[in-house]
Amino acid sequence: MRELAKYRFTCFAGVSTLFKALCDNPEFSRLDFTSLRIAASGGSALQEAVAQKCQAITGKTLIEAYGLTEASPVVTCNPTDLAEFNGSCGVPIPSTDIAIRNEDGADLPIGEAGELCVRGPQVMKGYWNRPDETARVMTSDGYLRTGDIATIDEKGFVRIVDRKKDMINVSGFKAYPSEVEEVLLRHPGVQDVDVVGIPDPVSGERVKAIVVR
Repeated sequence: MRELAKYRFTCFAGVSTLFKALCDNPEFSRLDFTSLRIAASGGSALQEAVAQKCQAITGKTLIEAYGLTEASPVVTCNPTDLAEFNGSCGVPIPSTDIAIRNEDGADLPIGEAGELCVRGPQVMKGYWNRPDETARVMTSDGYLRTGDIATIDEKGFVRIVDRKKDMINVSGFKAYPSEVEEVLLRHPGVQDVDVVGIPDPVSGERVKAIVVR
């Protein structure tokens, strides 16, 4: 914090866990944020509780962006003048096409959750010397299967629901860890939480939460 206090920084970028750790540190709120123009989060899902606390301290909306290594690395980003946290990771950046598709590769309607697929100049041509893996993630029409479950609204804002492989199947119902974590983090007695699926003889899987009080 003493190093940060030496500078009138204009942009602050990091991951959700970093912003959470900073907001939990009393010294962070004593910094001078009058020059801050952009506060941006990426790399992992931004929790609403973290975004709200960060905005209360800095006076600036913490915007979220989404990307992955195979798309070098940005796909969507929120407007920098966003008034308040909106739960989305923004809209596609220029020259980028996105599609929400089911397991059969069919496009899904607005608002329905499915795998986020991306096409654009930033998308890789393939994995080096791994044609099998390339064929698994690249579609015939040039889209990259990201492995992330998402929705898109009528204004084009994308919301990441969770990683496809992290989905928990409870008696046929889809439970996404990030959604459960989001709810648990609203409780004042929860400092941090991680949700996973564990085997269950009756329901197939059940939700387990590891909580830091």
